[in-house]
Amino acid sequence: MRRKFISLTLSAALVLGVTPPAWAAAETYADGEAHTIGVIVYDPDSSEMEMFADYYRDYIQAGFPVKFIFSGRTTNAEDEIQYIDKMKEQGAEGIISFAGFAAGLQDIIGECEKEEVYYALGSNTISDENYEVVKDNTYYMGSVGPKLEDVYQSGCDMTEYFLDKGAKNFVIMSGGASSGNRLHQVRTWGMLNTLEEKAGLVLTEEAETLSTTEEVTKLSSEDGSVQVTICPGYTEQDGPGLDNLSTAFADGNCDALMSAFHVSTYLDKIADKEKEQNSNILVGSIDSFTDGNYELFQEKDMFGNPPVDYVQGKYASLAGPAFAMIYNAITGNSDAVKENGQAARLYQGFWTATDEKDYEELYGYATGIYENAYSCDDLQGVIKVFDESATPEKFKELTESYSVEDAKARIFD
Repeated sequence: MRRKFISLTLSAALVLGVTPPAWAAAETYADGEAHTIGVIVYDPDSSEMEMFADYYRDYIQAGFPVKFIFSGRTTNAEDEIQYIDKMKEQGAEGIISFAGFAAGLQDIIGECEKEEVYYALGSNTISDENYEVVKDNTYYMGSVGPKLEDVYQSGCDMTEYFLDKGAKNFVIMSGGASSGNRLHQVRTWGMLNTLEEKAGLVLTEEAETLSTTEEVTKLSSEDGSVQVTICPGYTEQDGPGLDNLSTAFADGNCDALMSAFHVSTYLDKIADKEKEQNSNILVGSIDSFTDGNYELFQEKDMFGNPPVDYVQGKYASLAGPAFAMIYNAITGNSDAVKENGQAARLYQGFWTATDEKDYEELYGYATGIYENAYSCDDLQGVIKVFDESATPEKFKELTESYSVEDAKARIFD
């Protein structure tokens, strides 16, 4: 029998038309001792990691008998292993990782097996080679994240949107693509191929190769009507991205800037360029539905437009199924997730907002203003200690029902 303990209320923010972050109310669940779960983040100051941490800390932790321990900055598999050991010492029974270091994944799973803690990738994918090696490990529960095809399509979608708006002069911020970030590479790859197909851009090399360039790279269509500059590098921690953007902006006007990651660290440079050229720059980001991006959509630039025109990305409660995955494991019910004893390999895609109204609506579904897209009640239905009918099939169905339409159906039906 499912044990219900969530008490839902419409927040005052919704009723009054004001929309700060407002998690749906959840009564503390006190039936039994709390379990401890470690959460590995790649950067605790990243807006995406803060978004997932807030969902766990402010919503899930209030609705389930669980305590979360969060890591500091994690830059490689060795760091992750050290955090796993420390979390085990503090009583962690399972680990949810948002780091996802593919090169060291087998070592990480080996460490979890040695320490007897369960492990899941919270918002990432796993290669076929790694999966074949670790899929039968008792302590590896599985992965939840975007398919590479969806990551690629995210770059295509944003490019088509700006081409439809009439953009001709593009800057592509490729972020970590030059330093091995596969998601940034694939997003940039999608942008370049779409520009080639839809706008006649001449690629001097294959798009996959160009996406990893370490230098500012200029491309154009054969008739010169479309100009594209690829700017590699991160824009924090002394990364070359800001200097590369300055180089690109010094070379001519810009109609649209498309980023394979966030834009928050260089919006001031975009505003300065708009002032210099006395025209608006369309700005798009493949990022997340974070508090910071919500605030950006409330602002206006010198032309009366939001500083960001297009956001596609993850949302807070996408992290819900990974929690359910680990909670099943630590309560002795791995069979509610694993089919035939093999780790789950499940997929979620992105949401897209192209104006303030879109963003406000989707942000509400993601942060609990209306109720969470993956609510505690939803997650109970796939956790066997709360619902004895939980099965791998039900878990997969819930996890992969990530779209706006799916979320609305759960919330309003």
